[in-house]
Amino acid sequence: MNIKHILTASLLVLAFNSQASLITVAEDNANNYGNQWSGNGGTGFDEWHFISDNASGSAGGFLANKSTHNDLNHVASNPSDNAWGSYANGDGFNQFEAYRGFSGNSLTQSGDTFNVSFEHGGITQGGSVGFVLRNQNIHNSIGDYNQQSRFEFGFIGGGQHYSIFDGQGVIDTGINYTDAGLNITFSLLSADLYQLDIFNAFDNSFIQSRNGSLMGSGNIDSVSLYNRDAGNDNAYFNSLSIQTNQSVSVPEPSSYLLMLIAFGLLSLSKRSKQS
Repeated sequence: MNIKHILTASLLVLAFNSQASLITVAEDNANNYGNQWSGNGGTGFDEWHFISDNASGSAGGFLANKSTHNDLNHVASNPSDNAWGSYANGDGFNQFEAYRGFSGNSLTQSGDTFNVSFEHGGITQGGSVGFVLRNQNIHNSIGDYNQQSRFEFGFIGGGQHYSIFDGQGVIDTGINYTDAGLNITFSLLSADLYQLDIFNAFDNSFIQSRNGSLMGSGNIDSVSLYNRDAGNDNAYFNSLSIQTNQSVSVPEPSSYLLMLIAFGLLSLSKRSKQS
């Protein structure tokens, strides 16, 4: 190795003194709840808020278990076999909405990632189930689920495929309805661009990845989960988490190491001149 190569390698050692690392800053799942869906389980999120509108039927949320809900499949948490359940059925237009703020862990920069799992049965014509990622965390009344929306994913009754609502409008994903459930990873590419990765909850096999532009503006500060008059079948949610890119400092080379590098370069320089 000649002096030029050694000098280059030494400078690289000095230059790379930090690196990015994906760190989980918030996570929660239905294992963290005793016998009801309420409170503030897990870490890194704000407390749940719920709004229901029973109209002339019924709507609400509950802690579901596979032993008592035969339609709960692959989004249930091990080892409890629990998930967060919702229902909205009967006469009139019945609705249930669950809100969760991201506390100090809002999605703000490239690489920040949000994960959620959800599954459902058949959805009646005009009903819908899904989730919305939002700026701020407005939850004053029924229908606030898509206030300050930046991204929405869900299934609309009467359709065949899952839909996305973003800065480009309504997008048909081409993904057929499945009662196996979906694991969804949403990642920021920039302040206004995202990547969505969708997996089958049965075996976590890959289904689709797509990039898009967000609607609205601002940080992503909360999620809302909704069941809007889905009908007789329940909708289930689980496994929220947030990861963020954080720089991890690597200790600077010690003065002793710097001195060794300097002496080594000086020695090699003298040998080169003598030869």
